[in-house]
Amino acid sequence: MNICFFSPCAELKPYIDRYWSWDNTKEQNEIYMPVIPPATGIELFIHHRDPFIIDHKGGLPMDHLIFSTEKPSIILPSRNIGFVAVRFRTGMFRHFTGIPLAELNGHYINMQNIWGHQGKETFEQISNTISLSGKICILEKFLVKKLAINNKMDTLWNHIINELYKDGGDAVLERFSKDLNISYRHFRRKFIEQTGIAPKHFQQLSRFHATIKPLLLNGDKRYLSFALDNGYFDQTHFIKEFKQYMQVTPSDFLQKKNFMSHFYYPKM
Repeated sequence: MNICFFSPCAELKPYIDRYWSWDNTKEQNEIYMPVIPPATGIELFIHHRDPFIIDHKGGLPMDHLIFSTEKPSIILPSRNIGFVAVRFRTGMFRHFTGIPLAELNGHYINMQNIWGHQGKETFEQISNTISLSGKICILEKFLVKKLAINNKMDTLWNHIINELYKDGGDAVLERFSKDLNISYRHFRRKFIEQTGIAPKHFQQLSRFHATIKPLLLNGDKRYLSFALDNGYFDQTHFIKEFKQYMQVTPSDFLQKKNFMSHFYYPKM
């Protein structure tokens, strides 16, 4: 198994965390694939081997988004894995499309459905390119063009999204609605337009990921102190939310197979 990371160009860096790839380097037994929790962010996958099979969805297209804020995406084991992916920063995919993000939630749609003929053509170009650097070059040129067309240039909303990603309290929601001189109801509607998620749900998901990311990166089963540090009231509160998002308890999930196979990576 070979995983590589690549930084985006300076123009895309505010919007894209990284490009990355995953390849089997030789024939081997089936690999246990990661469970992707519900999330605030969006990831684009372009496969050159078998696409993912999701347990509740079936086989996905060769190119697809993963953006689900309610259910985990449980990828079934595979021995024929190969893809390049784009990890968009939280809330930033809206700068590359005019489609309301709420319409993308949970649908795993492909590049053609998002960007029409240009999306299909770009996918075909990437599929016909052998080198990984060549694939990423094509993808980056395409995304730069889409950013030029769709960039909202709303730095205030970028700031709001980043702040809410870090802060799970109600006070920050009230502050932003006051700063914008709008009611909380109006603020909530605008936030959903920007991110596809209601602000409180966005905060809950952000807190959840902040808690489980270090556990999976460090192979640590002792979750309680992390949960309390991230604002959970007690163990029962965290277990309830964990089961809601992952369909299993923390103790059942925090096992060797998930420590070895997940999509959390250190900052570049």
